[in-house]
Amino acid sequence: MQGWLAVSAGTPRRVVGAAIVVDGRLLAARRTEPATLAGGWEVPGGKVDPGETPEQALTREIREELGCEISVERSLEGRSRLTPTLELQVFVCSLVAGEPDPTPVEHDMLRWLGPEELHEVDWLPADEPFLPQLHALLIDGAPLPGGNVGGAVRIGQTVRRPTGPWTAAVHGVLEHLAERGLDSVPRVLGRDERSREVLTYLPGEVVYVPERRLSDEQLASLMRWLRRYHDTIETYRPSGEVPWRFGTRALGAGEIITHNDIGWYNTSFSGPHLTGVFDWDLVGPGLRVDDLAFAAWNDVPLVQDVPDAARRLRLMADAYGGVDPLAVLRHVRPRIRGSARRISQGVDAGDPGMQRLVGTGVLERIERGLAALEVRQAEIEADLR
Repeated sequence: MQGWLAVSAGTPRRVVGAAIVVDGRLLAARRTEPATLAGGWEVPGGKVDPGETPEQALTREIREELGCEISVERSLEGRSRLTPTLELQVFVCSLVAGEPDPTPVEHDMLRWLGPEELHEVDWLPADEPFLPQLHALLIDGAPLPGGNVGGAVRIGQTVRRPTGPWTAAVHGVLEHLAERGLDSVPRVLGRDERSREVLTYLPGEVVYVPERRLSDEQLASLMRWLRRYHDTIETYRPSGEVPWRFGTRALGAGEIITHNDIGWYNTSFSGPHLTGVFDWDLVGPGLRVDDLAFAAWNDVPLVQDVPDAARRLRLMADAYGGVDPLAVLRHVRPRIRGSARRISQGVDAGDPGMQRLVGTGVLERIERGLAALEVRQAEIEADLR
């Protein structure tokens, strides 16, 4: 123990505080007593009783003060003096899944604070020394499931993602969609202190288990949305050559700006209804059938039972409207080969996102899937006809 902690009465008694962090936000509580501390903000906690470990004391105190269960993960560095006989140690904690929301019993107010909001409240002097560590923890955010390129984290009701030369073009697309009122699309909020883009968080359940496919209702909902997206983006035609993630070029005749990564891993749902489509960093010039073929590859999916594949292709085409499922199927293999080629080119160009993607084994999975589809495609076509 450092000399500044020593007192004449012996070792100070321990007080433990819970830095409860959920989705990149910290739970702060406002004191009501004693009068000298009333109105000040703190991390909740209390004294360690004889015979208790700090972790046991913290679990008990939070149960008494907030009516919920926590998991104690690790201690922050250092301790802070409360009184000549009391010192504060703060632990990073998480809420136990399925527990009720924290409810103040001994405090009069609770607030969830993101990294940019930490200094919006008046912290008690004993808690202030821990704020730099807490800010560093919060700004890291909580990694998000879904997606393939990686790097996206959640902080409260925002998503933070790495940027690149293509980001301005992507934001132009998202801002156009926002102006036109398209649903299930993130809104651009700016950039944070790490130069990451800040987008609105989209609600719903992310289907991120590869063995689990979208239900028929979810697939139809996604295809109806894809038609709305294509119809909406058709009016957005930036002039000249634009830097997209997979190259700088202008829109060609008959092209629109396609999403280029429509799959179960980039969507969220509330029951059967689509609530979010994310990972827009791959948008760029293409044809409507490019998105449809990519969705068929991921969301039918095409390398399973042949009759069911044909049925789900028809379902896709009917929900989208005005397309031939046979034409979509025949576009899948060239579309996926093109995707593999662009991923490899991104790796060669030093794109960290593409490097992470290749590290997941995606190119090997593509080759296996294409080989399986080559065997099955004629039978799927026959069933469609």
